[in-house]
Amino acid sequence: MKKKIYIFLMIAFLLILFYVEFLFYENYITQTIKIANWNLNVFGESKAGNNDLMTLYKEKISNYDIIFIQEIRDISGLAFYELCSSLENYSCVNSSRAGRTNYKEQYGVIFRDDINLVSFKDYNPDSLNRWERPPVRLDFKINDSEFIVYNIHVKPDDVSKELGDLEDIVEDSGNVIILGDFNADCSYYNEKNKNVFNSMSWVIKDYQDTAVSKSRCAYDRIILNDNSYESYKNSGVDYTQITENVSDHYIVWVEMKI
Repeated sequence: MKKKIYIFLMIAFLLILFYVEFLFYENYITQTIKIANWNLNVFGESKAGNNDLMTLYKEKISNYDIIFIQEIRDISGLAFYELCSSLENYSCVNSSRAGRTNYKEQYGVIFRDDINLVSFKDYNPDSLNRWERPPVRLDFKINDSEFIVYNIHVKPDDVSKELGDLEDIVEDSGNVIILGDFNADCSYYNEKNKNVFNSMSWVIKDYQDTAVSKSRCAYDRIILNDNSYESYKNSGVDYTQITENVSDHYIVWVEMKI
């Protein structure tokens, strides 16, 4: 009887040991990248001249492999340049200035030097005038993985239309990620009656709060097509140290296996 118990315990021990080693090996060999979006709420010379803010921006951005910066309002272009130049081992690109009024905005993209930017497409100007701030598309290659990433800051009054027009241009092949400030919640959009990107996965959910204000709204979103969802590991909202003087939006991020 004692011998049977001993054999059983040894088998159980070996199985547990094998399982622990398997988990360790899986985590060790599985590499991931984090892709994020952050609306910096009128990022220009004033914020770029604030050393405390710039230190915090640098710290937060350094947590991500690729991050899209939205609402850059700076005709000189110096603010985003200063932010980029403060980061080590990162490269930066930015879109053209867009907007139907005098308030023009740009998208900025910051990514690690070991990530290859294969192509960059700016949809501004748009001959059909479909968006207040036309999207950008960037194709990245990381090791043997490739990702197609679309970024947009949607006009609050035209959420359904602008997202629908975005869906029309998105090529649903390869590993597609769509992210940005969609304003897709609360008074701007009825998330219970989504009529766009229904075949894809919205990994930032309706209940998640992405706005710094007291209202609980999931304005900022990340969407994955079926191919990219196979590489999905995790996602979330980064609230840490982000107060209203820093931005009126939190950071949304997704972690992908590569």
